[in-house]
Amino acid sequence: MPRWSLLVLTLTMACASLPDPVPVFGDIDDVSALIGEWSGEYVAGSIGRAGSIVFDLRGATATAHGDVMMIPRTSGRLATVQGTHVPLEVRRGQLISISTLRVSGGEVTGTLAPYTDPDCNCTVRTTFEGTLHGDTIDGTFVIRGAGREQTGQWSVTRK
Repeated sequence: MPRWSLLVLTLTMACASLPDPVPVFGDIDDVSALIGEWSGEYVAGSIGRAGSIVFDLRGATATAHGDVMMIPRTSGRLATVQGTHVPLEVRRGQLISISTLRVSGGEVTGTLAPYTDPDCNCTVRTTFEGTLHGDTIDGTFVIRGAGREQTGQWSVTRK
């Protein structure tokens, strides 16, 4: 991940309030397997979008706090902003909350809160699924809205 992405994520997370807790559904052993702080990234290559994922699961409460930082990325073409050339990669990121999280038998599924897609300026919904392998979860996601469907991959690691 580019250094500026980490800087944007860090600054955004520091300035943002803690998201609402998300209930985690699953039996106690499955939920216990997710306890900890997780971070990673996602890539939707077909639409030129990538970003960071951060979530934290506390054991006793069976709730998580989590966000996805969406940072649009492009091929590196330059755009003119107030007379200066700026890489299109340096677009404003969007913080999206995780709204549901379920774990069963090492399979993790969930949804993100609806958000405005920067490409179509329309509301979209994202679902995700993944597989827990020790301290890593990796999987796929689907973005649906405005009569279209786009897919990508994601991965997080426990800190």
